[in-house]
Amino acid sequence: MKRFLIEGDTMDYKQANILTAAMKLYNLTNLNTYVLDQNGDFIYLNEKVTTPPFMPGTDERDTLYLFQEISKTNKIYSYLNEWNLHYLGLSFETEEKYTIIIGPFLEATPDIYALTRKYKLLNNEIEDLRIFLNQLDVLSIDKINTFASLLNQFELLLQKEPDFEIINPRNNKNEMDTKNPYNVSEEEDVIKMRYKIEEKLIHAVEAGDKRKAKELHISNNMLFSFSDRFPNQPLRRVKNLAIVLNTLLRTAARNSKVPAILIHRISEKYVYEIEYTSQLAKLYHLYDEMIDSYSDVVMSNALRKYSKVVQQVIEYLINFYDQQIDKEELSTLTFTHPSHLSRKFKQETGLTITGYQQTLRINQAKYLLRSENLPIEEIAWLVGYDDSSYFTRVFKKETGSTPTQYREEN
Repeated sequence: MKRFLIEGDTMDYKQANILTAAMKLYNLTNLNTYVLDQNGDFIYLNEKVTTPPFMPGTDERDTLYLFQEISKTNKIYSYLNEWNLHYLGLSFETEEKYTIIIGPFLEATPDIYALTRKYKLLNNEIEDLRIFLNQLDVLSIDKINTFASLLNQFELLLQKEPDFEIINPRNNKNEMDTKNPYNVSEEEDVIKMRYKIEEKLIHAVEAGDKRKAKELHISNNMLFSFSDRFPNQPLRRVKNLAIVLNTLLRTAARNSKVPAILIHRISEKYVYEIEYTSQLAKLYHLYDEMIDSYSDVVMSNALRKYSKVVQQVIEYLINFYDQQIDKEELSTLTFTHPSHLSRKFKQETGLTITGYQQTLRINQAKYLLRSENLPIEEIAWLVGYDDSSYFTRVFKKETGSTPTQYREEN
């Protein structure tokens, strides 16, 4: 999630210029940008991406470490942490010393599964890592050098803003009629119709009816007037419609008792894609993709039919399906005796706790087989099986195909 911060109750003219220049640098590089004073306090922080809490550089610790290591002014410093996150830093002096740092970025596409093995990440951490790494820019050496040069010329950005001379066309066009094309009652009817369509769209997603949801979304788009608010800005209008759709789909998933962690992951993925997509065609494609994703997660993870106790167990299993089940821990979590919990879970879901976990593992394995070019042994390990031969036997029993056959067929 993007964060923006400017610290300081009072700010002199020089410092204001530094912050303005930092904003320019952020817009030019599209990288997290930080400005620290000589005491190591942030006076400016603009983050496009936030490091997950399980990584060592979280809470700006990488930034603070680089700040402490910079000993000379007007010299570019490059820092690569143990996860291969790359930063650039520069200290300079006006009347006081300041440090500006940009990053993180990547020099090569990371191997998520190698990181998973190396740091023994849990399932929920793997998903958060995937989202985080997908948000980072992968920069060529030439582009890194360009950004380093830009950083080295930071003081040029401190110069006064240029004055613009406006040139008007020779022939003035007739002023557009700015009157509202609707009268008040017509506007009220449109608003009521829009909310009614939105309610139907939410209901369609709750029922898993993708076709109906997409039809309703097209109808709803026609009733929005973002084009009036953003004339000559079609990209902004389409992005706003995508944001509205994401909000509606979150509501549908929440109403269907989808686990909050799954809603959060899908929502964050699309928030980022909407904000940083610059092509209309891709945004239009996102509409259908979002409806598909939310409808699928509603159908596969809706918990409203289960008791609160069973919902808690399912949410736990979704987060930790790749780990050994500790039934004592589950009983403590739900304030229920282990035997009673097992009976209740089987009664409501038709599966044992172990059987439900196995279903989650196999579903994730099927997804990885379809979408990732990984060895079978790697996939077995990622979904929680240390023995790939045992994984193959379980997979064939559940699906009728071996993992290799399934991959070839899909």
